Amino acid sequence: MKKRICEIFANNTSSRLSRLRQFARDEDGALIILSLQLFIIMLVVTGVAIDLVRQEERRTVIQATLDRATLAAADLDQSLSPEAVVNDYINKAGLSYLDMTPVVEEGAHGEYRRVTAAVTDNMPTIFGELSGIKSLRSNAKSQAEESIGNVEVSMVLDISGSMNDYVSGYKTRMDLLKPAAKNFVTKVFDQVQPVGAPAGRLAISIVPYNQQVTLGSTLGGIYHLSTDHTQNTCVDVQTLGFGSLPISPTATLQRTMYGDSFDYWGNNFGLSTYKNINNCQENSDASVMAFEDNEDQVTSKIDKLTPGGDTAIDIGARWGLALLDPSARPVSAALVNKGAIGATMNKHPMDYTSATSTADDTALKILVLLTDGQNTRSFSTKMEYRTGPSNFFSTSSSTAFSTNKMSSLYWFSQSRATDGEDPYYSFATGKWMAEKDIGTSQTTCTGYGWNRTCTTSFQKLDLHSISWETIWAQNYTLQYFISKFQYPPRKAENWNTSSTGIYDEMAIQSQFATKDANLSALCTLAKSKEIRIFTLAVDAPPEGAAVLSKCATGPSYAYEVSSDDMTDAFSSIASAINALRLTN
Repeated sequence: MKKRICEIFANNTSSRLSRLRQFARDEDGALIILSLQLFIIMLVVTGVAIDLVRQEERRTVIQATLDRATLAAADLDQSLSPEAVVNDYINKAGLSYLDMTPVVEEGAHGEYRRVTAAVTDNMPTIFGELSGIKSLRSNAKSQAEESIGNVEVSMVLDISGSMNDYVSGYKTRMDLLKPAAKNFVTKVFDQVQPVGAPAGRLAISIVPYNQQVTLGSTLGGIYHLSTDHTQNTCVDVQTLGFGSLPISPTATLQRTMYGDSFDYWGNNFGLSTYKNINNCQENSDASVMAFEDNEDQVTSKIDKLTPGGDTAIDIGARWGLALLDPSARPVSAALVNKGAIGATMNKHPMDYTSATSTADDTALKILVLLTDGQNTRSFSTKMEYRTGPSNFFSTSSSTAFSTNKMSSLYWFSQSRATDGEDPYYSFATGKWMAEKDIGTSQTTCTGYGWNRTCTTSFQKLDLHSISWETIWAQNYTLQYFISKFQYPPRKAENWNTSSTGIYDEMAIQSQFATKDANLSALCTLAKSKEIRIFTLAVDAPPEGAAVLSKCATGPSYAYEVSSDDMTDAFSSIASAINALRLTN
């Protein structure tokens, strides 16, 4: 019995071990365990990923909200406190749970405001318990600054004769321009250079123009003007071209010829004997004011403007842009040395903006260009016909030049002299003569009747050279001089000669389409330098409005208004400059 029990027990044990060995070898259901393990890992990874996405989305919302909040709070025109503005943005974005106090820094004179907001967000995780991470931290920080940048303004104002037209009751266009322009100046000073603010942030230049631009005695003494005469301080900038902005303060600039070089023939005005339309209307009240930092001086200058003359928008713009170009800095330094402007103005005109420049080294450059008409005409006389000996000679004296002294006047032809022909044209006879034949014959007779004898003697006369200065001292217009003095001998020398051909040889002229092209080239170049150009076409014809609109920086920069609306237009420009000057 005992043996039987042992056998049964042995068999049962063997059977259990066999089943255990079989179970160990059996792989059915093993994938379920692995799947459960992988599922748990995936759940953790997915949960962490979801929490990370939630954190980034939340951080983005917070950062964007802070950026908007600080930008709005830094606005110098913002009437609410910067702290209140930031908190209002935070609350309305549903982020009131954030613990944040903005830091506000402001200039003593309100010239800048810097707002900084920084927060730390602890976001509770959804699946954090699986990884032991209960929250995710993210930091956000934003800083915005709005400051008053440096501003340079060239006001190029039309003072042509049409600005004296009556347009509103008993007021002329100039009467309406003055308060509008002065109001503009006041607004710009209030915005950029308020009382108590550090000096040197604003420089305003006034460039009045008609057919020319008068520099005046102060600027005319700083720029190097030619010395062929000293009767005006205008410059023939036409000779410089319109493919660049600088006008050199060190090179000699050709002074505009005094008197009248107007093209009466081409404009069907009828020939004028004496000067009527001066090439340059020298007038101290119409001279250029450069780099002024005193509001009273600027408004006083505007008050003194007096209309007269033609319209050369291109020449006005040429000077206005030159005074915005950094190459004119020696001019401001010279004005400072003369005590004409404040000491801080010697840093103007500042550099153009570049990738390496700072706000302190550069300025917002503004050209305000106004006309009530369109480009018309500018004239001068070429330098070779201004000084030194001319081709005219007189047997009377070196100053005997006038229509009353033509009997003693001669014109010398170099080409005839070279060809061996008689080279002196006699205005008295209209014939060519050799120098040896120029003189007087005197007949002397003695005796009476059949005993009377006469002898003729020839006395050669000296020729006195007449200078160009002597000729122009007669105040003849250029075309009258050509008609009376140049054309007769030139026609006798060459039958193909015309009066207009001689005029083209002697005159410097730019008219209408040429001036429009000059202005267009200047404006294109200025805009490439990021000079902002505002234009005002006041009661202007379509041609004038079109050329100014093309010159402006963009459609919103071009104003086409009536005289009565000039104040509103100038105010709008001042507001636009205020927006442009702010750097964020």
